[in-house]
Amino acid sequence: MTKQKENKILIKIADADAFMIPVKEGEESFYRTVTEQINANVNRFRFGANSDTSAVALAKVTLYYATMLYRQANLINNRAEMLKSFEERIDRLLEGTD
Repeated sequence: MTKQKENKILIKIADADAFMIPVKEGEESFYRTVTEQINANVNRFRFGANSDTSAVALAKVTLYYATMLYRQANLINNRAEMLKSFEERIDRLLEGTD
């Protein structure tokens, strides 16, 4: 198995200090796309009639992404529990105990 080469890329989000992170060569475009999307969402809060400071805009975007992650994790956990219950029921049916 070949280990994928890592590159260090510069990430700049909103007005926060830029930082370098190591990413696998095949994932570099993914990180750049995610960074662009985060910046686009931050800018939606920063500009306009009810504009926020960069810090507040970044906090709102962070909360949005954290909420999405929590909901996805919760959905996956619920589905895993349903599948386990279904498998247990099938096992009982096959054993003739249900």
